[in-house]
Amino acid sequence: MKNIYKIFGLFIGLIMFANAGFAISTGKIEKQIKALGIEDSATIAISIKNAKTGNVVMEQNQKKLLHPASVLKLFTTFAAVDTLGYEYFYKTGFYTDNENNLYIKLGADPLLTTAQLKNALQKVKETSGKSFKNLYIDDSIIDKKEFADGWIWDDEINPYTPKVSSYNLDGNLVKANMSKNEQGLMDVTITPKCPMSVVSYIKAGAKENVIKMERYAWQSPEVVEIYGFVKSPVSLVIPISSPRRYFIYNLEKILDEQGIKFTNTMYTSKLLPQDAKLVTEIANPITRTLPLILQGSSNLAAETTTKIAAAQKYGSTGSVTLFSKLFKDFYNNLGLETDNIVIADGCGVSRKNLIYADWISDALNKIYDSKNFEKFKAYMAQPGDGTLDKRLYELRGDAWLKTGSLSNISAIAGYVKSQDGNTYSVVLMEQNFTKTQQEIKAFEDEIIKLIYSR
Repeated sequence: MKNIYKIFGLFIGLIMFANAGFAISTGKIEKQIKALGIEDSATIAISIKNAKTGNVVMEQNQKKLLHPASVLKLFTTFAAVDTLGYEYFYKTGFYTDNENNLYIKLGADPLLTTAQLKNALQKVKETSGKSFKNLYIDDSIIDKKEFADGWIWDDEINPYTPKVSSYNLDGNLVKANMSKNEQGLMDVTITPKCPMSVVSYIKAGAKENVIKMERYAWQSPEVVEIYGFVKSPVSLVIPISSPRRYFIYNLEKILDEQGIKFTNTMYTSKLLPQDAKLVTEIANPITRTLPLILQGSSNLAAETTTKIAAAQKYGSTGSVTLFSKLFKDFYNNLGLETDNIVIADGCGVSRKNLIYADWISDALNKIYDSKNFEKFKAYMAQPGDGTLDKRLYELRGDAWLKTGSLSNISAIAGYVKSQDGNTYSVVLMEQNFTKTQQEIKAFEDEIIKLIYSR
């Protein structure tokens, strides 16, 4: 009987010791929050749970609906890739019919390049000749809404938010290259060439490069104005204003180079007929986009992939509305309530997205418990990867995280394997702060380190 009491006492002691560890970590986290000094004016939401058991370690404002920024990509991408499969390929097909028409069936491939398009049309020429009646483009895979609701007009010139289209090509981006000419003035060239004009107000001779770009889409959508001072040659990445126009521009150049002719030169949108025969196709694997989304936070790849998933799931043209339905059905089937959250896009850019920290940590736990967790985790960012390039180096191999940033918004979520041997689902969301992003990111890193050192 005494031995039983001793064992029971030891068991109780271990529990108290473990709980003491929780209390110490929580106290340190609360100290970090106080030191940051934004709690009275901003919102800080936290949800930390044991990924296996679901036990809560710490919560704060966990039920407040906030903007998730790019943290949303974790959950939209998991649902999309579960729908499409890890063996999915984005495909751009080239077909002919019995009337000698050529069809290009677009796959909204975020990886498609002009070089791939050129190689495919060379194969078309070799296989089917260089004279056709009509050229039709089937662009029905996703809708024509190039910006989601809640994206704002000044995203027009942001290289991280190019427009999304069935006509995706070269990432829907070009470069403006600036260099000094023999007269000491600044020359600006666009590569690759495209239907875009650049008005340069750049001056040479500065101590460092200070550059600003503007596009007044409501006046001249194909004109970009560049202001500032440069010390040395520099290149700026510019999103194109019309993916379709850029695609057609490059297509026309390639057709002319290949000597491929049409009786009708109109580029008409038309559904691919069932009796059309495949000549060749460009296929890029979804596994190439997963690091771009989860590590590099590519908005183009995330937004396109989620729309494609909705198209495949429902046999219709993919849209944000259809994907929102897919998302909610998917997580409802995992046992999560989705009535109180808003999914306005697939990448987290929309200012209309609303989600709360408690839901995110529960979703992380569901993913952790899924059969594809290890496969999915392999594509997540570790310290040193992508947006974690300069963060938390000492935790590589013990942390898999997704960051999120918008104006006055920051977030980080994912998994931390701590020194106590447990893996924790971690969610930190900060909103409406006036401190710098660097200060907020440093705060997040300190919290992650505290969780790791439990």
